[in-house]
Parts: sequence; C-alpha cells; structure tokens
Amino acid sequence: MSKNFLSKSLWKEDDLYIGKVQQVFLKVANIEYIRNNYGELYWDYTMTFGQFGETYLLVPIVKNNRVVLLMEAVREKDKVYFYQKEDKGLIVFFQAIIFDKITDFNEKISIQERREERTIGNVNVGCTTRSITVGCNDNEPNCVPYTRTETICPPKYGNNPPKAFDPIGLDGGGGGDGYNYPDPPENETPCEKAKKIGNNAKTQDLFEGLKTKTNSTKEFGQVLKESAGQINNTQVEGEANQAGIDFNVSGKFDGFIHSHYSGLLSIFSANDLASLAAIYINGGMSNVNNFIFGVVTASGTQYILIIDDPEKFAIFAKQFLLPNGQIDQVYTDSYGNGIYIMYNIKNNGLSSANELGFVKLLSNENTGLKVFKGSNNSTNWAELGLKNGQLDSKPCNN
Repeated sequence: MSKNFLSKSLWKEDDLYIGKVQQVFLKVANIEYIRNNYGELYWDYTMTFGQFGETYLLVPIVKNNRVVLLMEAVREKDKVYFYQKEDKGLIVFFQAIIFDKITDFNEKISIQERREERTIGNVNVGCTTRSITVGCNDNEPNCVPYTRTETICPPKYGNNPPKAFDPIGLDGGGGGDGYNYPDPPENETPCEKAKKIGNNAKTQDLFEGLKTKTNSTKEFGQVLKESAGQINNTQVEGEANQAGIDFNVSGKFDGFIHSHYSGLLSIFSANDLASLAAIYINGGMSNVNNFIFGVVTASGTQYILIIDDPEKFAIFAKQFLLPNGQIDQVYTDSYGNGIYIMYNIKNNGLSSANELGFVKLLSNENTGLKVFKGSNNSTNWAELGLKNGQLDSKPCNN
C-alpha cells in the first residue's frame, strides 16, 4: 500500500481529502489483515466524483488484478467513516479504468431527487456522472469498443449507514464513532471562496486589461487556470457587434472573466448566467468552491460571481440548458427579456438600478450564487447582499 498516493484519475479529484483520509487509514490499519481479507487498496485511482470540500471518496480494492470491492470514506464534521461499497457497476467501472484502454472520458453534473430524514417530500441534489469509452488492444481483433457510465450523488446515510469497512480486524471497525479527521475544513465564507482566484495579482492585472477593451464592439475574455498559486490565462474574443463569446478550452479551468462593451448591460447578463450554468453542468470547473466568473463593463463596473451553494445552483442552472448540455438560447433570451425586466435590469438602465435588481434576482430566485463588486483598480472586493430591501455591501478583508 503506497504511503503517498499519486493520482492517476482521469478527472480532477479532491487530492487534499484523499491524502488526509489515507493518512487516517494507514495510521489505524492492520495492513496484513486487509491484504488477506480484502486485497490491496489502489490509492492512486481514488475518486471523489466531483465532490470537493473534503467530504467523499471511493478507493478501489484489488486482488489478483481484479477490483473486488470499493472502500467509501465519508466525512461528517471532524469524523471520517469507512464503508464497504459492493456496487457491481462501479466495480466494473474502476476495473476498466485501472486495467483497460480508455479512449475517451467525460463528466457532467445532473439533478436527482432524494428523500432525506427530517424533510417533507424529496429534495434535489447535485450528482456527478462520469463516462468512459473502453477501447481495444491490438491483440483483440474481435473487440468492440463500449461505453460505461456511473453516477454518484452526495450520500446522506443518517441512521442507516452501509456495512463498515474494517481496517483493524475488529467488527464494525469503520462505523460506530468513526475516526478523528485531521484539520477539518471550516465552512468557507463567500469572500474566502472568491479570494484564491479573484485576489491573485495576475487576475487583477487581467481585469484591468479587460477595461481597455470595453470601447470595442465585441466582447473579450480570459480563461483562467491556476497551478501552484500561479494563474495562467488564455485570451478569447467574440464576434463584432455580437454579445457573448464562444470558446473551447482543453481540460478544466478555474475562472472566466470577460468584458461588456458600450450598449451591453452594466451587470451580468442572462447569457452570462447560462454560460456559467453550462461550464458547471458540463464539468468544466476544476474546483466548484473557488471558481470565479467575472465581468468588467463600459459603465465602469466590475463584478465577480461565485457558487456559494452548489446544490441550489445545480437546480437553478438546469433551466438554461438543453438535455445535451448545450445552452437553450430561446429560453435564455426569454429569461433576459422577462425575468431581467421584472427586476428592472436593463441595457439602458442606471448601473445602480441594475446592480440592485441583480442582487434581488440572485436572492429571490434561489440561485446559490453570490456577487462581489470590485474597486476601481480591481484589488478590493465587497460582497453585495440585501438589507431591508436595499443593497448591503460587505467589504472582504483582503
């Protein structure tokens, strides 16, 4: 069993959580007992299935080159619980990823209903669906490629947890009171979520650079990817006299900021909300908790959106998209012409009125989003909310 995992997953995983769970597990585990009774834990292939915030993972367990079982680790506050997961579909899924030739893969967010304790009726939760295409090796002339798809939703076991995974050799070793989890994360404030990418000096410079583009007749944007504290950017641009930017980038990314030229809204548009929805639902975000979506406008305003409540946003986002994950432009246009007008958000409106209307929209429509307004030099940001029906600005401590 490797003491330091090196992720071989095809997707972005919560590596911090994987490392800390492995640390807890190896501290208490009877390795010889586990090998004899279960097999080898392949930590390098651990998946968190789109869950971040140190909450959930699955580790494949291999014996004689076959995945025989999965270990599920679920964190609740300062405890982590180990469970056995004997899902045949997931076992085959992990078997293919570890031992077969994968020729294609993707990830999408979906909404599913779930009944939970202490609730009346069902609740909607954001689930992650991963798909792989298994190809053929040269020594398999009659082989036909095939696709496998598996979906994981955030578990809520309550008083009915699954069978415990015993790392020690005692009955119920992974259930009961669980194991102490080191340095459990505190719930990040919206300001803290926006800080990692939004307060980076490179991001601030890119915001300032976009301000020089607002006198153009098309939108400009910057796709942001973070690595070891450094921001790498890719510039994209739209068509002349057209609102919006169509762009494709390889892999996941950490943020997108863009410009609105004269005649466009002084705040995020319905098309902006639809674009954010598409990025989220189609699995484009490296980390949902720290992703930023920004705009600078010809009205001299600059804003950042963050996803504060992923489950709420997943429900809100779905309305803007077609079943294939593409933006439903007809619906998005009607949203801009209907809901936006209802909140007094207009192209020719005062920026202060648009700002107030947008904050009301975010609150009343249960979007799961928070909006921040930037200073003139893009170095300071304040969370915008409502107090007694009026704007309430709370500066972030930068």
